[in-house]
Amino acid sequence: MSGMPGKKKSLEIQPELIQNIAWGHVRTQVLATAVELDLFSAVHNGNGAVEKIARNLNLPLRSTRMILDALVGMGLVGKTRGLYKLEPEARTFLLRGEPGYLGAFLQFDEFSRHGWSALTHTVQSGKPLSEFVLPDYRKKFFQELVKRIFPLSYASSIALCKKLGIGKKLKNQKILDVGCGSAAWSIAFALADDIRRGIVREALVALADPQAQVTAVDFPEVLEITQNFVQRFRLQKQFELRGGDFHTLPFPAESYDAVILGHICHGEGEAATRKLLKKSYDALKPGGKLLIAEFIANDLRSGPELPMLFALNMLLFTEHGDVFTTKEMRRWLSFVGFKKIASMAVQYPVTVIAATK
Repeated sequence: MSGMPGKKKSLEIQPELIQNIAWGHVRTQVLATAVELDLFSAVHNGNGAVEKIARNLNLPLRSTRMILDALVGMGLVGKTRGLYKLEPEARTFLLRGEPGYLGAFLQFDEFSRHGWSALTHTVQSGKPLSEFVLPDYRKKFFQELVKRIFPLSYASSIALCKKLGIGKKLKNQKILDVGCGSAAWSIAFALADDIRRGIVREALVALADPQAQVTAVDFPEVLEITQNFVQRFRLQKQFELRGGDFHTLPFPAESYDAVILGHICHGEGEAATRKLLKKSYDALKPGGKLLIAEFIANDLRSGPELPMLFALNMLLFTEHGDVFTTKEMRRWLSFVGFKKIASMAVQYPVTVIAATK
């Protein structure tokens, strides 16, 4: 009889957590298929009836109903009296042609899923997959990646601009965007607050500060993408594009009001990050701000979940990359000489650490 309480307790523990994790790849594939079929637009543009959605997409009725019901279970689609409608997250981020559309990024993620199949080998060896660290491959990869993640980074930068008071409290900024990619982080700094949300519209862009100047640094291959976005927003007069490796390119001393490291540090690892923090400090004017956008782990490295998973992403695809904690960043920034350091949550899951010289 003494063993009975233990048996009862074991029966009370359910495998829900493990089952949900095990089926996680299925949820990813359902979302990818729905994006590929543009199912969310069909739901949004129709009357919510499964028959009309299936007819508009030229899909069988049975399979349409099944995938829609799966999306209902996942929380992306609602269902009332047999009619389907988009939930707010799907309406904001999964409608093709809308400013926040993430479908292009989700479809590109097939590359990442292929790499994750080698996780066991990578954990055992401690080394990334060899093809992903070749310089030519990485340049081509980033050329494609920066286009697809523009809505994510841009939305985070909008939130950051509002918190900092760009165009209101802070004007006449001279900005260095390091590893700029599509310039998603720095473009938002040059736009008037009331038009930042219209990023996909081909409207004339009003400048918050005609005197603001951005120096955007990245590999020449990536700067081709940067130039396209800068031209799209008609900000050519505000941007100077500087091609090269930011590790070796000199940054002029005490020349900038702000230096942006938008999702750069996690690919660098600790040693290279600390060198980059010092290089950025030297490039800032007194009172200037270093803005570091990252997936930040808590100080115990016990969460949040996404940064913990992203650290493994760095293990797979980089030689030294990792995610860092706020405590680590504060210590490194203080050692360099920064005096005032603050953390700001922007769009999930990004945190921006702002350090003042």
